[in-house]
Amino acid sequence: MSHYPIVIEQFHQTLLKLRGITGIESGVDNLEPLDTDALGYSAYAHLPHAALLRTGGGLKGEVLLQFELAFDYSPESLQSIEFLAWFVRDCARGGTKVQLRPFALPPEVPYGRQLGTTLKWHLDLFEDGIEDSLDPAFVTVQKLLDALEQAIRLYDIPLK
Repeated sequence: MSHYPIVIEQFHQTLLKLRGITGIESGVDNLEPLDTDALGYSAYAHLPHAALLRTGGGLKGEVLLQFELAFDYSPESLQSIEFLAWFVRDCARGGTKVQLRPFALPPEVPYGRQLGTTLKWHLDLFEDGIEDSLDPAFVTVQKLLDALEQAIRLYDIPLK
């Protein structure tokens, strides 16, 4: 029984409690059929290219759960991002296949200059061994959520 809506929504809500975080979008991508040639297409621009280049594309049974964080460019938001950068690195050091990386769109488009307005942060969670259900990935999200809430309390991270 999948608890996707609940655990993902709870993860969103906890992240949104951090100061300066203004929005979160998330999604799941099946990485298994992806090869490195596809990375040049704009439809795959949101994917973590360096990680996928290192593995030659997606691994067997691998999915990516991605959380895109928007922020308000305030000093408080930078402190929240710094806290998340430490938290994600610490989780990765503990064996969770997770990373936090910046994401931005081109500086100029036909409609004008957008530099300074498109920076977001992607929290990428890789889960392999996925066969019939995403439940193993949601268990990992639950563990991340529990650890995040504990770290917020332990380090007295300022919330909204």
